[in-house]
Amino acid sequence: MDENLARLSNIVLFKDFKDNIEVLKKIEGLFTEMKVKKGEVIIKEGDEGDELYIIKSGAVRILKNTLQNEAYTVVNLNVDQNVFFGEIGLLLNDKRSATVTAEVDSTFMVTNRKKFLAFGEKEPYIALLITRQVAQMLSIRLTKSGQDVVTLFSALVDEIEGSGKLE
Repeated sequence: MDENLARLSNIVLFKDFKDNIEVLKKIEGLFTEMKVKKGEVIIKEGDEGDELYIIKSGAVRILKNTLQNEAYTVVNLNVDQNVFFGEIGLLLNDKRSATVTAEVDSTFMVTNRKKFLAFGEKEPYIALLITRQVAQMLSIRLTKSGQDVVTLFSALVDEIEGSGKLE
């Protein structure tokens, strides 16, 4: 198995096909290679985008802006983690929710919504299973986000009650 197929077989979006070389080759056809230098911005929070990126080599930092427009690091990702980002772009062309910068010179496998939709016309079953994986990931994130809101709200109420301001 070549390097790209091995990488795809380890990406959760394609887990239903991890042992199917023929399908992985079809999926590989969706991607082009992109190289970026250390420090380059790959995705900027607030910009519109529809690309999915798989780290082929290197590492990235994912940043979000606070309400005061100060960036903070959400997570660092590297090639050893078999990770990707921008998957929502396959489903809709929307504003990016975070900024992604290259921590080192990096190479990515990149595809976009237009290619994915065209692929879905030719290979509806494969595209359906990939879309299901994206939907599962989004559902998990939404559930976690809801739990985080409840936790933050509870902490805020506890803090206010502790300071005696709710009396």
